[in-house]
Amino acid sequence: MNIAIMAAGGLGSYYGALLARDGHDVTFITRGAHLHAIRENGLTIKSVHGDFALNPSTSLRARATDDPAQVGIVDWIIFSVKTYDNERAAQAMKPMIGANTTVVTFQNGVDNHDQIGAVIGKERVIVAPTQIVSNVTAPGVIEQKSPFRISFVGEVYGQGLTSRVTQFADMLKRTGVDATAVADARPALWHKFVFIASASGLASLARTEPYVLFQMPEARATLRAAMEEIDAVAKANGVTMDADIVARQYNFTLNLKPGTKPSMQLDVEAGKRLEIDALSGAVVRLGAAKNIATPVHRTIYIALKMVDENVKRAA
Repeated sequence: MNIAIMAAGGLGSYYGALLARDGHDVTFITRGAHLHAIRENGLTIKSVHGDFALNPSTSLRARATDDPAQVGIVDWIIFSVKTYDNERAAQAMKPMIGANTTVVTFQNGVDNHDQIGAVIGKERVIVAPTQIVSNVTAPGVIEQKSPFRISFVGEVYGQGLTSRVTQFADMLKRTGVDATAVADARPALWHKFVFIASASGLASLARTEPYVLFQMPEARATLRAAMEEIDAVAKANGVTMDADIVARQYNFTLNLKPGTKPSMQLDVEAGKRLEIDALSGAVVRLGAAKNIATPVHRTIYIALKMVDENVKRAA
């Protein structure tokens, strides 16, 4: 299969490397130092599941470019850009889309598929909500730290369990990823969202890793309240949530290992732009549309939105 990684950050680079090692024809779309390093030295994966490398001098090589128009039409596009770049990236990947191309979004958030679909057609988009810790630690180097690498692959517009969903899930399974094909991916999107928007938002706001932050009883109570807000918003928007999802994600967060930080906290520390509009911002927006109060996420959103605006102004 011909696969493009749009774009090759921590998750995209890692999943792309796994698929390339399994024999697929993969092109990494990235820029700057990461692009230069991949072109010159390949892509190095350091993972709890085993280290390996895609090396330009071997059959396991990594092709990389900063211009999607150079890639040509592909079978699959793994869409893993930061959510604030959705429209720009969706426009840029149009030259790679043919009659049978499927775009799989691995992003944080619950409505990226709508934003991407508005540009390329919603019939081309499926989703793969994923739990993993994988980051670019140096140009051309990916560190994947989590024992878990879990993806749910599915449709979001009522098509049921389609062949493209099962095919892509099977491709991931062959690489060792814990992938599950589902008929309706919306619950999985929101189940992840309960965790990522709440834990990421509070840790980023406190500039403190979850393991340390949630030793504090008041922080744990606020975490649960934030998760309950998302559960209420999801149900108000017609999503069938597992009855125990708040308890599960709360306990999952409290059991994160020391040193584990969500990607948004890393972006705060690095002075980068934040995905706050797709996380707590979405909770506030979707909650307001259904008259659901979201005071915890409103506080997170206001504070971190100002951080994001300051980064934009300084750029």
